[in-house]
Order: sequence, then C-alpha cells, then structure tokens
Amino acid sequence: MKFHRVLLFTTIQMDITPVGEDLHVLVTSEYTPYIGCTAYARFTGDEETPDTELTVLSGDEDPERFFTIYIADQLSRQSGKNVLCAGGIFVDDPDERQTAKLYENIDEMIRDWANFLTD
Repeated sequence: MKFHRVLLFTTIQMDITPVGEDLHVLVTSEYTPYIGCTAYARFTGDEETPDTELTVLSGDEDPERFFTIYIADQLSRQSGKNVLCAGGIFVDDPDERQTAKLYENIDEMIRDWANFLTD
C-alpha cells in the first residue's frame, strides 16, 4: 500500500508491504532519493505495553534525520508486527516547524495504514 503526502518543502512516500506476518516499508522523498538508513523494529511487547527492540544500519552520523527509525518503531508499536524500514526523507537543514510538519504527516500516514487494516 502506498501513502503519499505533498508538503510545501518536500514530498513523502511510504510503500508498506506485508511480508508474511512482518512489514517492509520503503520511505522516500522527492529530493536525492537513496537508502540513507535502515531500521528494524522487532515487536517485543503486548497490547498493554507495546515495546520494540531496534536495530539500525546507517553510514550517517545522525541516522534519526532520515526518519526510518521513528517509522519502524511507531509502526511496530501500533501494529504489533516486526517492521523493516529503509530509505529516508531528505530535507536540507529543516527548521523546527518543518521537522514538526514531517513528524505530523508521518504519524497521519501510519494512522491511515492502521485504519485501512481495521476497515
């Protein structure tokens, strides 16, 4: 399933593919698409205490800037599935407002996916 958002300063696309009981996510943006970071979230919790163990592969000093870690963790916690997320969202020096807007849209895309599953 593909989710796409257009922001004033970039685009976000998340392709979420079920792989057995797990999920694979490819996240990209319109500028300089490449795999900047890969994050694997293994679901270790339960419905009352959703928790994950994270494994991150990145050659970058600041892998959080690619948002893949956040996406893998949040999607795993909300779905109860193991999640592998690769790619990244690339914005040159985003300010606080842009960063907040990115997180807001990512959260909405994850909720949209969860709502699609329950409908």
